[in-house]
Amino acid sequence: MQALFTSPESKEALAGFGTRLTAFSFDVLLILTLIGIADFLTFSSDDGAFLLKPERLLHLLLGWLYFAGAETCSCQATLGKYLLHLRVTSASGGRISFRAASIRYFAKPLTLLLMVLRYLSGTAQTTRRLFHDRLANAQVVLR
Repeated sequence: MQALFTSPESKEALAGFGTRLTAFSFDVLLILTLIGIADFLTFSSDDGAFLLKPERLLHLLLGWLYFAGAETCSCQATLGKYLLHLRVTSASGGRISFRAASIRYFAKPLTLLLMVLRYLSGTAQTTRRLFHDRLANAQVVLR
């Protein structure tokens, strides 16, 4: 006699906006702490300039590598997402590529702009997949 085990299709629930915002806030706090330590320990090229320092390019690079690298690793989450039991998957449920994670990172300001415009126009968000997730064909799900 042969027994077959078939697991039911487990439809993972998409993460809510509040949970995602909390995870993102934790990640931003971590990145800003690392940038502050790096700025404290190094000499600035121009102390008078606040936003136009050449080091800002390195800060952007650090953020990009943190978010894109963490979302493509085996845990599929940044530290904030991992602590809140979230993970980033492709639309089919697998790991996303570094290219898709990079698209998600660089499209996040566009998502913020669209959310502000949507709030000002008074239209409600109808889906849990945000603009940067749609561009990268990704989703953030609960574990």
